Amino acid sequence: MDINLRSFINRLESLPDNPSIDVLKKCLREMNGRQVPIDEYINFSDEGYRRNVVHVSSKCEITVICFQKGQNTPIHDHGNSIGITMVRQGTMTEELFDKQSTGMIASTFTRRFHKEEFSYINLTTIHRVSNANTEGLVTVNIYFPPLTLMNFYNLENTKVEKWTGGAEDS
Repeated sequence: MDINLRSFINRLESLPDNPSIDVLKKCLREMNGRQVPIDEYINFSDEGYRRNVVHVSSKCEITVICFQKGQNTPIHDHGNSIGITMVRQGTMTEELFDKQSTGMIASTFTRRFHKEEFSYINLTTIHRVSNANTEGLVTVNIYFPPLTLMNFYNLENTKVEKWTGGAEDS
């Protein structure tokens, strides 16, 4: 493993269990400024977006997610994890949702993030991420604690599917 990447991982591991958005942004800016190499984790799939785990421990997870044109995640939350996403390449479209009193979810708004911009994930975030552009989308994602539970939502009914497991299982 590259020494700069190992140093970045060690920096994240030294953070408190629930780091603030500002601390996470600072870490990602440092990573980008030092040009921490993630090229070996940039892998696309014709079958759907691809999660490429860089590091996972009991404290945090670093994942590089790659989307080809037209690929998107299901509508989901991140269980008990907070996190931050930085766009490394391309343009990320994020659609946010709110739970209604009926138990249904409704789209509230859509926003776009460009190279080196950040999206923060808190405990109430429900979203869908997609790549509506021709260029491949690559994001660097940091989660505290690692993703072990996500809820998948749909727009047709109140059914919620649960995904459980380690980062390497998704």
